Amino acid sequence: MRNVPENPTFPLDEYARRLADLRTALRAADIDVLLVTSPANLYWLSDYEASWYPPRLPVGLAVWAGGDTVFGDTVFFDWSRHAEFLLYDALYDEAEFVEYGTGHVTVAEQIARRTPGVRVALEWSSPTPVAGVMNGVAAELTARGCSVVAGDWIVDGLRVYKSPAELERVHAAARIADTTFRALHERLRPGMSELEVAALVTNLMSEQGGEVPAQHPLVSSGPTAWRDVHGFPSTRRLEPGDIVSIDASAVVDRYHVNLSRVFSLGRPNQRVSDLLAGAAASLETLCATAELDADPAIAMAAAERTLRERVADEDIWWTGGYALGISFPPSWVGHTYLANDGPQRITLREGYVSNFESILRDTLAHDEAAAIDTVAMTADGLRSLSGIPRELLMVG
Repeated sequence: MRNVPENPTFPLDEYARRLADLRTALRAADIDVLLVTSPANLYWLSDYEASWYPPRLPVGLAVWAGGDTVFGDTVFFDWSRHAEFLLYDALYDEAEFVEYGTGHVTVAEQIARRTPGVRVALEWSSPTPVAGVMNGVAAELTARGCSVVAGDWIVDGLRVYKSPAELERVHAAARIADTTFRALHERLRPGMSELEVAALVTNLMSEQGGEVPAQHPLVSSGPTAWRDVHGFPSTRRLEPGDIVSIDASAVVDRYHVNLSRVFSLGRPNQRVSDLLAGAAASLETLCATAELDADPAIAMAAAERTLRERVADEDIWWTGGYALGISFPPSWVGHTYLANDGPQRITLREGYVSNFESILRDTLAHDEAAAIDTVAMTADGLRSLSGIPRELLMVG
């Protein structure tokens, strides 16, 4: 490896293993070169982490399937203005810098020059760069005699199951999430705006070393809470008796743990408590039913049946879960699901990490009751990483 960052997130042998696993997968798929452009996948392979990935530039890592050395044959393509940044932020053999308007040409030229006529796979489903740039890279590669194939989900599939070192980050993030929500239980008050609550969540997490999440905290309260599941926190101020759902992700080294709990500002609410009792029973069923190496859809179906036995269909907005792990804005949603209906099917092996959502609502009283946990598969089964029960948390 010709360039090593100053403080790599993981030991170098962890990255060596990841690259070796990727090369094995590429050879099995008859792919000569994979151009990795997904920010999460770039981070997993090279430790590259940035706050912004220019959408009109093909920032990425080209990995050759036939690397001669443990770290051999990787070329990092980055913006010319990142020349100094890249030196201390990424693992790679060689670097090539690109400019607006010509970046797609540079990438194709450098790949074709090194290995003419190869099969190059592109991550078409990557959030960056934009489609026009990816189409340009493909056209330029084709014009130089290379063949272009799809390389979606290859790296994503490899990082679905977390290593022990990755699980350390997940558990650290889970501790931050629980500590934050316990502090919220003490500090929520009528008169705070939803925006102030979201800022408080962010501040509480950062005080513990938590990082910027891929998604801002969600705070739902008041007469539109039941329909504002994905709405931004607003200027609305909390009132006595409000039901407040708060959904946030704690982050350590870009590994996310998602948690949502429901608070009542000073007044019991039997209706919401009953909804959350159903959500708690559903989580218990999920963990009790999940088995190693089994299809997660079996446990998910059992959990949904439990929920629907206790909660009316019209009060269920969604229940399910998606893989968690490395995330960058604007999304923390993985590509595999507990219902096993995502782009790739999986089994519940050790190291699989997912959230599990029971998004419930009372459409008459306009309350949202969102219970979300992060669960991890272990040798002893599936378990929630939160110690905070799925029940209505009374404030004041």
